Amino acid sequence: MRGADAHAEGADPEVLAAVDTLAGRWGGRAAEAERERRLPDATVAELLDAGLLQLAAPPGFGGAGHSWPTLVEAARHAARACPSTGWVIGVVGGHAALAGRLPRTAAETVFAAGARQVFATASAAADGRLTRVPGGFEVAGRWRFCSAADHADWFLLNGRGDDPADRVLVPLAAGQVRVEDGWDVSGMAGTGSRDITVDGVFVPEALTGSLPRCFAGRRPSGTGPSTSPYYLDEVPFPAYVNSCVIGPVLGCAEGAFAACLDRFARGGGGSRPLEQPLVRDGLTESAAELACARHLYEAVCARLHAAGTARRALSPEDAAAIGRDRAYLARLCVRSVHRLVQLAGTAAHFAGDPLARHWRDLQMMAAHRDLDWARNAAAYAAAAFAADGAGGPGAGTGPAPDGTRNAGDRVPSAPDGAGPSAAGGRGQAT
Repeated sequence: MRGADAHAEGADPEVLAAVDTLAGRWGGRAAEAERERRLPDATVAELLDAGLLQLAAPPGFGGAGHSWPTLVEAARHAARACPSTGWVIGVVGGHAALAGRLPRTAAETVFAAGARQVFATASAAADGRLTRVPGGFEVAGRWRFCSAADHADWFLLNGRGDDPADRVLVPLAAGQVRVEDGWDVSGMAGTGSRDITVDGVFVPEALTGSLPRCFAGRRPSGTGPSTSPYYLDEVPFPAYVNSCVIGPVLGCAEGAFAACLDRFARGGGGSRPLEQPLVRDGLTESAAELACARHLYEAVCARLHAAGTARRALSPEDAAAIGRDRAYLARLCVRSVHRLVQLAGTAAHFAGDPLARHWRDLQMMAAHRDLDWARNAAAYAAAAFAADGAGGPGAGTGPAPDGTRNAGDRVPSAPDGAGPSAAGGRGQAT
C-alpha cells in the first residue's frame, strides 16, 4: 500500500524536496500566522523565492509550467507543517493558471511584472457589482474570502455582467482595492482570507474576460497539437481549479496524525497511551481512513493528469466522479482527525497545540463549497444514473479511441460561481 511518503504520479520530486526543506520553518511560524491572521512576510518571500506560487503560472508568461499534480502535492507537503501555507500554495498558487487564461491583452497586463506575483481571487460578492458602462465595467462593492489578500499583487474578481447567465472575470491591481480587517475565524486564520472593498473602479473591456470562456477548453492560437508538459492553459479548467483543495486537506490531516503520534509517543505523567487498547484501536482506524483518503486523492490526481496530458475534456462521468472523490476524501480526513482529537482528550484543545490547530484548520477547509458532500453527491447521481439514449448511463459520451470527442462528449462548463468558487451559503477561503 502506498503510504504518506508516496507522491502522486506526475509530481516533480525536486519541487517536493524544496517544500520539505522549508516546511519546518513554516511549521515554526504556524502559531504566528494564526495569531496575525495572515502568513508571515518571511513565509511569503520563501514561497516566491522557491517558485512555489509560480508552479501553475504559464511558461509563456515566465511561469514554471508544471503539471497539476506538482501543485497539489506541493500544497499537501506544506500543509502537514502549516495548513494555511499549504492552502496558499495550492489554492492561491493555482490562481496563476487562471490569470494566464484571461484574454491575451488582460493576461499580458497582469503578467507585465513577471510570474513572481501573488494572484488572489474574489468570487463571493457580499454586495460587489459589475456595471457595464461605455468601454468596459465599473467595479464597486465588497467581495469576501480573498486568501492571501495582504500579500496580493492582483485580485481576480468575478461577478455577473449584463447577462445574468454569464459571469465576468475582472483583474484589479492591489492598489485599486481596499483590504478589510475582518478575518476573525476559528480555523485557517493564517490564510488571511479577508474581505476587499472596491470604490468605483473603471476596467476597460479589453482587460476583462467571460468566465465561462476563460474556463473552457482551448488551443493556443496559431499552434497545432501541443507537446508541452504544461496543459493548464488548454484543458477545460473547472475540475482542476475546484480540486486544488484536496492537497491541503489531505496534508492537514496527515499533519494532525503525525502530531497525535508524537503526543502519544512522548506520553506524560508516567502514562503509556500507546499501550492502551483503546488508543491503539483508534489510531489504527484513523490510519486506515487516511489510507483510503490517499487512494481517493491519487485517483483524482490520476484522472486529471491523464486528461491534461492528453489535452482532452473530462467526460461528465469522470467530472462527477472527481467531485464525489474529493468530497468523500474530505469526509474521511475529518473523521480520522476527529477521532484523534477525542483520543487525545482535553489536552488537544489548547490553542497552541499542533493537533488542535490542524483540527481547527481542517474543519474550516472541509466547509469549502467544492467539498460539500450533498452538492457533489447530487452531481454524481445525476451523471451515473441518468439514462443517456438506449445504451443507458454514459452511452455516447467520452473520447473516441483516437482521442477526438464524440458528439455526446459534453465539455463540462464552469458551474455557477465556480473557479474560483463562490460562497454558496457556507463560508470558505478562496
